[in-house]
Amino acid sequence: MDRLSPVAVFFLNYVAFTALSWIFPMDRKWLASLEKPSWSPPGMVVGMAWMIIFALISLAVALLWDKVGLRRIGLSWKAVFLANWFFNQLFYIGQSFSRNLFYSFLDTAAIAVTATLLVFVSWPYSRAAALLFAPYALWSSFATALAWAIYRLNR
Repeated sequence: MDRLSPVAVFFLNYVAFTALSWIFPMDRKWLASLEKPSWSPPGMVVGMAWMIIFALISLAVALLWDKVGLRRIGLSWKAVFLANWFFNQLFYIGQSFSRNLFYSFLDTAAIAVTATLLVFVSWPYSRAAALLFAPYALWSSFATALAWAIYRLNR
């Protein structure tokens, strides 16, 4: 499995993080109907930010793949990464079926925590990869605050 090129790893990772967003797209009418705080960015900005973030995640994973390889990367990194991926997928499914804003907040918080942990667990392997995860940690922390505000305004 370590024989995949970093370019292939980049694209596979990007698809792995975004596929469910294509299968379970956000309901734009429902999102537009929600009360949002004044500091909420427009939906297009949020969508573009996530596209960039997923590209940075994919680049970080490709760098780690190329520098360290799957076999040599530690179990803690793998566990944090898989948990982060899982919470991302859960978000799309949850938004499509439950529309529970409190659960969305909890899921977004779990994404932010695991994204922040990715910075720290990646550092020993590649500082560049760790720094590529940093915008993800910051953006998902902002998204958590936004999810909480939206929940509070709409309950």
